[in-house]
Amino acid sequence: MVETLGVQEKVLEKSACRNDMLKLLAFVTMLVDHIGYMFFPNEMLFRIIGRLAFPIFAYHIALGYSRTSNLKKYVLRLSLFALITQLPYSFFNPSLKFNPIHLNILFTFLMAIGLLYVYDMGILKIRHFIKDKNYVQLLWGMILLVLVVLIIILPEVLSFILKGFYLEYGLLALVLVLLFHVFHEKTVTAAISIVLLYLLHGYYRVALFNSAYSSSLFWSNLFNFKFVWSQLNFQNGLSQLQRYYFNGLGIFSLIPIFGSAHIDSRTIKLNKYVGYIFYPVHITLLILIALILKIH
Repeated sequence: MVETLGVQEKVLEKSACRNDMLKLLAFVTMLVDHIGYMFFPNEMLFRIIGRLAFPIFAYHIALGYSRTSNLKKYVLRLSLFALITQLPYSFFNPSLKFNPIHLNILFTFLMAIGLLYVYDMGILKIRHFIKDKNYVQLLWGMILLVLVVLIIILPEVLSFILKGFYLEYGLLALVLVLLFHVFHEKTVTAAISIVLLYLLHGYYRVALFNSAYSSSLFWSNLFNFKFVWSQLNFQNGLSQLQRYYFNGLGIFSLIPIFGSAHIDSRTIKLNKYVGYIFYPVHITLLILIALILKIH
């Protein structure tokens, strides 16, 4: 792991320092989003505000991976809370329908950490090849980078195979965390790449959601540019970041993410377990409130 982290700086530049004020913003916007999801499905303002939360958490996962002094403990801690959260999360929908294979975002972030590790190892092997001209290192590097691609598409493949399976934010989350990791010192490049990611993801969603999870229909839709464009442009969905591009509102989170480096937030300090605890606790409370309202 020490060697792997040599690919990226162990301690990030000041622009990527821990910022608990940014975390607090993520907690608040996530709570607003989940309240809207559970109780006010027709009030889109709740969901719009909530689009800020996910990219901020993705940013902190990339940051946490690079800064942690013990990756194993970090992964074990995340795994524990992912398992704790999964039971209430399996009921986390307005109808309270039980779905144990709709996996919460902590499982997604665990997969993202594995992705970053494999990516770093692949880049390290290729750098060794450049230095020593050892083609075995090049082969391993290429294999590991192919594995990166396979990890990214795995949640989407499983969603076709297993009915009801869904890894929260799936492919979008994995690539987003990877981009924050790769371009952590290049703010402009990171911003441009993330905007492009959201644009491409909207295109992908059109092909996916109009395929009824049929692989043949999905590929047909994916290369039917005229059909995809008609869906993207329907009711100004693209220009207003609605419909298939609703998640694209997450690009506005780049303002607080990259802007926070210029704000002194040292007065706000959160215990590292606050986020882990807040996630399952607020979900459980919202489910209990929904259950009480349903009974009455």
